[in-house]
Amino acid sequence: MKRIVTLLLAAGLVLGAAAGSQAADIKAKGIWQNNLSWANHAATADQDADFFRASTRLRTQIDVIASESLKGVVFFEIGHQNWGDSKSGAALGNDGKDVKVRYSYVDWVIPQTDAKVRMGLQPFGVPTFAVPMAVLDTDGAGITVSGQFTENVGAALFWLRPYNNYSDRLDNKYGDNNHDAMDVVGLTVPLTFDGVKVTPFAMYSIIGKDTEFGAGANNSNGVAAGLLPAGATGLVGGVNDDHGNAWWGGITGELTMFDPFRIAADFAYGSVDMGEIGSFDMKRAGWYAALSAEYKLDYLTPALTGWYASGDDDNAMDGSERMPVIDTDVALTSYGFDGGTYNRSSIFNGTSLSGTWGIVAELKDISFMEDLTHVFRVGFIQGTNNSEMLKSGFVTGMTSVGNDLYLTHHDRMWEVNLDTQYQIYKDLTLAFELGYINLDYDENLWGTDAYHENNFKAAMSLNYKF
Repeated sequence: MKRIVTLLLAAGLVLGAAAGSQAADIKAKGIWQNNLSWANHAATADQDADFFRASTRLRTQIDVIASESLKGVVFFEIGHQNWGDSKSGAALGNDGKDVKVRYSYVDWVIPQTDAKVRMGLQPFGVPTFAVPMAVLDTDGAGITVSGQFTENVGAALFWLRPYNNYSDRLDNKYGDNNHDAMDVVGLTVPLTFDGVKVTPFAMYSIIGKDTEFGAGANNSNGVAAGLLPAGATGLVGGVNDDHGNAWWGGITGELTMFDPFRIAADFAYGSVDMGEIGSFDMKRAGWYAALSAEYKLDYLTPALTGWYASGDDDNAMDGSERMPVIDTDVALTSYGFDGGTYNRSSIFNGTSLSGTWGIVAELKDISFMEDLTHVFRVGFIQGTNNSEMLKSGFVTGMTSVGNDLYLTHHDRMWEVNLDTQYQIYKDLTLAFELGYINLDYDENLWGTDAYHENNFKAAMSLNYKF
């Protein structure tokens, strides 16, 4: 009996040692945020929205690390849970069920090489130094392979599948279809030297004629507003070929060798061609260029950013001259764009630069007291779209908040931000954000008074980063 017990103990020790050798390290990080925000109205008078919002959200990432060559990552999102909303579980009694998976991927290194592979639900992006996230900034399913050729030259190749879901709205038929998917292949080549970074990039996409675009394509009322010209429908169906083609190319760079002076520049061109429907050309092609500069001082950093993006011409039937975007998240300001810490009243203008030009002047990193910082920002935006587009009937009104306001040569916006952050503890920050937008549209051109000229917002958020 003693021998049997001894053998069992020995076997247990061996198995325990084997299990211990395969154990993975678990690391968690993320942010808890609570927000109170108010805006006197949304972009349009007929948009039904509360002026005041209170909400909570949790973003947490769990890394399961087996070794330096292998790990898995899952990223959960809980919320936004709008206080008092039963659907999001924030009404009396709580019991929220608003849990989403944002990332779920495996990172691994190809044996005997330095090449890294990432497979699954992951972030995809094209680096832009002057205006961050101006070409592609999204989450999706796919594969990324990256590595360094030399100390100064690297590369990243990715395949992203944004859509693969078919529904024929016209015939009310649902099922598999060979032409219902959109695939994107991209390549970035980061070049890094002392004080200089330059990254050329290129993307190509094949778009099935029966692709049904959903959220993420700067979507507005079922229309892939970021990819197709004004007047196009949500379903591309009707083109002569089985698929359409899209491509983007550009270069971005920054110069820091004269620190504390920094300068950055972007250029990108994109084109989407989905054939023709009758005499309507389903093509959208355009470009943007941007330049930014900043100089870091002891107590503040002055910065200036300017851009120009091509706009539609006077012929609505020949397609669009705006640069197409799959999904972007421009964070230039904290009210008109998505540069707020966490407030539900931002993104008044949208997340894309297409069809606009503008300039933003900042005084950031202002600090005269320990743990207290400020940002003061003034921005001017004007449309680059021809006003004849309105007379064509394809553009019937400025789109809603977050879907990129359609601005013509005669329409402009002024924006002012004053944002403050106080670091209560090392990982706990209190943020206050004030914003004003003056929307100066051409009332004679649009023929309506549905758009508010003076727009205000105020927000406070408590942010616990762990």
